[in-house]
Amino acid sequence: MQLSASIPPPPKDADEAQRVEHTRLRRRLLYSQYEPDLDARIRQAVGNVKAEAWKPIDLTANPYLSIWQQTAVLYDLAPEVATLAGSEPVAEALVDAGAWPLMQRVQRDTLGLREMLLRVSVADGSGEVVVRPVFPDMVSIEVDPREPTRPVKIKEWLHDPTHGWVRHVYDISRPASPSYLAAKPDGSLVSAQVLGGTFDGDAYPFRKSDGTPILPFVLYHAAQAATVFDPYTMREVVEGSLMLGIYLTFFGHVLRDASWPQRYVIGARVLGAESVDGEGNVLAGRREVVTDPATLLEMEPDPNGTGQPMVGQWNASADPAKMLEAISMYERRVLTLAGIEAPDVTRQDADIRSGYSLAVSREQVRTLQRVYEPQFRRGDLQLCAVSATLLNRANGTHYAEEPSAYRITYKGLPKSPGERMAELAEIKARTDAGLVGPVTAYQELNPGTPFAEAFTRVVDARLEAIAVDAAVSARLAPVAVAVPPVDAPV
Repeated sequence: MQLSASIPPPPKDADEAQRVEHTRLRRRLLYSQYEPDLDARIRQAVGNVKAEAWKPIDLTANPYLSIWQQTAVLYDLAPEVATLAGSEPVAEALVDAGAWPLMQRVQRDTLGLREMLLRVSVADGSGEVVVRPVFPDMVSIEVDPREPTRPVKIKEWLHDPTHGWVRHVYDISRPASPSYLAAKPDGSLVSAQVLGGTFDGDAYPFRKSDGTPILPFVLYHAAQAATVFDPYTMREVVEGSLMLGIYLTFFGHVLRDASWPQRYVIGARVLGAESVDGEGNVLAGRREVVTDPATLLEMEPDPNGTGQPMVGQWNASADPAKMLEAISMYERRVLTLAGIEAPDVTRQDADIRSGYSLAVSREQVRTLQRVYEPQFRRGDLQLCAVSATLLNRANGTHYAEEPSAYRITYKGLPKSPGERMAELAEIKARTDAGLVGPVTAYQELNPGTPFAEAFTRVVDARLEAIAVDAAVSARLAPVAVAVPPVDAPV
């Protein structure tokens, strides 16, 4: 379905409506459905006549998609979840729900849209965790005034086959009387018809074991900000991606229609250039003929001419190679706006229109991964806690319900053998020089490992090495063999 085919009613607040519309523009870029936006930009830039001459629109380069797709690598390998004894089924439930493969796309969308939400639920009957992505343009969020980044009320638009667009409202702003309801755009409640009942006060279903109400959502941020939404950060990259589409569309027009010398004639006319109607009558005021660099035109003297016929040519109006080079420089500028410096970008393809002609280096991807990791760790720990809470509520279990009870270790983009050997050599040199201890070295090789666990691993490795050395020494020690004297009786 096209993103513009069916959208909920716009917010009444002007600032909120602007946020929603800009977020939807970003979403169309991320999901390659931005052709109407690019067509409107071209018409705004050059007018309708030139826009028609430039067609077809070129959609083959979309930096906004390729940037975030290349840098969203935190979940390429599923992270490891550690928790308290007895709560291990929470990690298994998230694996069974496909949460980590889903997070590959969620991370990309979080970086592009600046926020994303996950709606967590437990399926009736099976008791399994269900994780559903929610785009930020489909929700409005109210926060605690004392904690401007903590949501206390979330309104989500969902399309109901009977009632059309319905807003699901989760409200824990008053913990003593939380509510979950469904309302139509005119404000009329349809909770009984859509939700199967009313869920106010004690009937509110999303609670911890101690009765504290929660929102069944996890909110992910691309960066920590002072507000719950950060919709306009890196807007320059959005605009640059659309401008690149304009330039590539013009490049295609030049390559097709203006990359060879333009010939002209004075005092002569081209045979067959007249347009005729269905009865063979010549139409006045209109001439046309199909031309091409490989065609030969037949001409005759113009009866109205007064001088010698002349034929000449103008040089090509544009150099496609130089134009493509300029567009390539512009794309590099867009990447720089996204925080990717030029030295970290390598050319993969001579044709910029491939969409991946500029590839982000592996080291730059890892740098960005280290930047993003703390933000996504907060969300993932909250995902574990919310899942545990809802599982306890649905199945009567007693899993840990606090984010602090869980630990996430990300594997990220794996290092090549050469990079791994270089890293080991560097750490060994620092260890031999006494600059770092073996525990710190272990932590550097295994990011996210607590000091106590790293200490235990190093001690175990040392003890294992000592035991192996002792066993080897015992097997290599000479064995005394009794040799009878020469004159001993046989």
